[in-house]
Parts: sequence; C-alpha cells; structure tokens
Amino acid sequence: MNHVPEAEWVAYLADKIPEALKIEYENHLYSCDKCLSAYMEAMEKEEISQDIEGFDIAGPVMDSISRLKGGSAEGEKQNRKEKSLRTITRHYLIAAGFTILLMAGGVFQSLTEYVDSVESSSEKETQSLTDGLIDKTFNWMETIEKKNKEGFRNE
Repeated sequence: MNHVPEAEWVAYLADKIPEALKIEYENHLYSCDKCLSAYMEAMEKEEISQDIEGFDIAGPVMDSISRLKGGSAEGEKQNRKEKSLRTITRHYLIAAGFTILLMAGGVFQSLTEYVDSVESSSEKETQSLTDGLIDKTFNWMETIEKKNKEGFRNE
C-alpha cells in the first residue's frame, strides 16, 4: 500500500470514509512510520479545530436555527458525541495495539537491558579506574622503597 496523504487521515478522523478503507488504513499504520506521523499531525489539527469550534458563537446560532426549523439540536449533539466517542475509542485501540506490538517485539525489554548494561559498565569503569590508581600508587611506593634499600646497600 502507498502512503496515505494527510487529507485522507483528516477524512478518516471525521468518519467520512468507508469502513473497509478504515480497516485498511488502520492496518497500514502498524507498518508505516511516515503515515503514523501524518495521522498524528491530522489528529492534532482536528483537536485544534475542535478547540476553535468550542469558542465559536456559530454553535448556539445554529442550534437556534435548528429549533426554529423544527429540527432537534440535541439529536445532532448526541450524534457528535457518539462519533467523538468512537474516534477516541479507535485512537485508544490503535495506541494499545502499538503497545502490544512493541511488547511482543521485545522493544521494552531490550531497552531496559540496554539501560542496565550502561549502568553496570559505568560502575565497572569507575571501580577499575580507582583500583588502577591505587595499584599504580602502591607500585610507585614499592619502587621508591626498593631504590632506597638498594641505595643503602651500595653505600
């Protein structure tokens, strides 16, 4: 599958694409980092636009128009809430899937092993450096002692 453009991810998030295509896109996310980053950018843009809509006065005006026409603004709000809940659930499932995939691949385990090996190697280097200095000091002192003893014997 080719890379999915960001506009398609926006349509995916808005729930404006067929279910079969959604499943194909979700499966593609597991294997493509480029599309995952495009998906994340589209999701951030959608959150920003929803935040902007929250400050917009058009919502109450549209509700008033719907009531005047005899439509139900509550029904529309309910539909929006359901879509939002589905979107949140879908995002959670994708995140959980990635977590399980990373756990199964051993990424977290190898990461902790790497951290442990770095910590243990730094401890060993510190100990060996100190031991080395002590050994060199004692060797130096022994050399001085031997030279002093030999000097006294030669005199």
